[in-house]
Amino acid sequence: MASGFTHESTVNESIEWYTPPSIFEALGLEFDLDPCSPGQGKSFVPARRVLTAEDDGLATPWGDPSSTTVFMNPPYGALTAPFMRKFAEHGNGIALVFARTDTRWFQETVGTADVLCFISGRVRFYKGSMTQQGGSPGAGSVLIAYGKKAADAVLQSGLGLCFTPAQVPAALRAAA
Repeated sequence: MASGFTHESTVNESIEWYTPPSIFEALGLEFDLDPCSPGQGKSFVPARRVLTAEDDGLATPWGDPSSTTVFMNPPYGALTAPFMRKFAEHGNGIALVFARTDTRWFQETVGTADVLCFISGRVRFYKGSMTQQGGSPGAGSVLIAYGKKAADAVLQSGLGLCFTPAQVPAALRAAA
């Protein structure tokens, strides 16, 4: 590996990477919905309701944002952007994604978040099951929180360095 840079190929690789239970222990929340679930009882997400690929979490309504707190670890790849846009529009919950600050979806969605938490170290996700934890991924992760309950949970979690994004007034965004 030259100069410390890595290239991550996703060709022929699974997009099923499950969030480890340590994240949920630190957050201390039970969620109302996991819209990107492998199925009830097949992940560590403490959610009362799940949507699977067959349910189509992009097309299925997530519920009233004022009463439906979402946890989302979206599919990586082409589906990350549309799931993150829907998550930002919903505005209540926590998303766990790679900290791809240079991507369009990241720039489009995190500016309206209440809290960003860049997780210390690399999250060792479970690869396609609840039994096989993978190695260190090629990128760090970030928790993106919308709503007071979610933001408070992220801030108290101790999982990493947290920030509140500066809100750019609409008039300045329009002028840019």
